[in-house]
Amino acid sequence: MASRLALANRSMLALSGCALLAAAAGAARWGGHDVLHSGIRHVERAGHGYVALAGLLGTVAGLWLLAAQLPRRAPRRLRLAAPGCSLDRRAVRRAVRTGCSTLPGVVRARSRLTREGRSLGLSLTLRIACGTDPGAVLAHVSTVVLPPVEALLGPRPPRTRIRLTVARPGARRTT
Repeated sequence: MASRLALANRSMLALSGCALLAAAAGAARWGGHDVLHSGIRHVERAGHGYVALAGLLGTVAGLWLLAAQLPRRAPRRLRLAAPGCSLDRRAVRRAVRTGCSTLPGVVRARSRLTREGRSLGLSLTLRIACGTDPGAVLAHVSTVVLPPVEALLGPRPPRTRIRLTVARPGARRTT
């Protein structure tokens, strides 16, 4: 969903930019100041109700686009592939965190499950000690920690994003 959301954002920005560019080119070509004043006079003749309605629709569309940016929590109970079985989302998060925090060099592990349309998203933030090989950490997480979780959650595994940060030398180990 993140890529679809980024595509929608870029498309809206491109359309808005094209509209503003076309308006500026039209104003520059047809007398600028006179075109702007005639447009304002046209809106004044149309009535204030239309202006208020256009403003309201623009505000609603902007708020809707803003709300679409916010990640939504995953459902509390995740349905499993086996009929009649479900799992608490906190148990999944705890299992992923525990699996990641047992890796040598991982100072802190955080996980978050979100709902992305009809599928789930799993965000991992791992803080590794200075000098730890990030490739080895990523390889271990993607081959050992995540496959059981993905298999458990059924035919539609969560989209996983892993963020690695490096702890400053001398940081305390907390989990």
